[in-house]
Amino acid sequence: MKVMIVEDEILVRLGLRKAIPWSTLGMELVCEAQDGDEAYELFKLHLPDIVVVDIELPKMNGLQFIRYAKTQRPDSRFIVLTCHQDMKYMREAIQLQVNDFMLKSTLDMDELCGMLQSLSFDLTRERGETGTARLSGEAAESPIARETAERAYYALETAPIGPLREMLSEPEQQLRRDIFERLESLQFAVAKQKLGELREALTRPPLLHPHVVKNTMTEFLFRAWSACEALAAGKQAAHHRLVDRIYAAPSLDETVALLEEEMDRLEGLFALTHSGEDKAKIVLLIKQYIKTHLDREISLQDIASAFYINSSYLSRLFKEVSRTSFTEYVLYEKTELAIVMMKSGKTLTEISEKLGYLNLSSFTRMFKKVRGSSPSRYLDG
Repeated sequence: MKVMIVEDEILVRLGLRKAIPWSTLGMELVCEAQDGDEAYELFKLHLPDIVVVDIELPKMNGLQFIRYAKTQRPDSRFIVLTCHQDMKYMREAIQLQVNDFMLKSTLDMDELCGMLQSLSFDLTRERGETGTARLSGEAAESPIARETAERAYYALETAPIGPLREMLSEPEQQLRRDIFERLESLQFAVAKQKLGELREALTRPPLLHPHVVKNTMTEFLFRAWSACEALAAGKQAAHHRLVDRIYAAPSLDETVALLEEEMDRLEGLFALTHSGEDKAKIVLLIKQYIKTHLDREISLQDIASAFYINSSYLSRLFKEVSRTSFTEYVLYEKTELAIVMMKSGKTLTEISEKLGYLNLSSFTRMFKKVRGSSPSRYLDG
């Protein structure tokens, strides 16, 4: 999915660019614009799928830009950032069928990531369903045809399918989290084992709607590709056409088989050994793991267990390759994220909790030790 940011405040643009894990979401930030005129020209050039746009822009306001952009690509999605609660803007935005709103004064990156991912899944599903409708005609839209497809997806013949769920159960959510963890550390064998457990869980009634299953499998794909990204070294990790194949898969078994096949491919492509070149790859992978787990206390032993590496060996390896200790790197990355969150308007209390600190004083002491000054210096700037 291609994403565009339209925002005249440079700090907000920087915060969005750095704080959102674009590749993890299966997205590419293709361009940024600082005024309405530039936005329209870049939109025509890149035709992004999703646009995050401020209402108040120089030269052409955000809503005028959206109106013109929709003439170029009607199916693009728009998330509007605003400092205003003026009903005039809201009414016009609703008339333009804007997809979501977010106040800049309370900008929450997790919430924005959720919006982006939701729009991405909607677009992928909509485009897949449109293709199916074109191939199958009106029958694809009929309730009987839908129920027949849903029954076939779960290999049911004549048994009543019953109401379908739209959300994963808590045990399924836990398996989903476990698979994410394994994919992030490239533990593909364990990830496939957990995927098999999830497949078994999904066959127990009440059944999950196939489009939710496919959304979940696509999330796994994006997480695996993102984990491999830092190690690619010129190799192509992502095969985005596979997303289309997953959404077109007629059965749960085929959906799972496609994902397992991709895990096997990635495992072969990025198999790690203990050669000099792969030592650097291991450290890159660990750094990526750290960046995706900054919301918790990360210990060397936890990382060593996750990667099946002796902790003493890991400590020496990390220092040898990165020229800094494991602990120093973790704390520096926490302060980097803290600065981005400060610039996006988060309070120090919110930031300390987000980074896994029990109280503000512990976070402040750590920040001052790493950066040589208190966090308030960055907050004021």
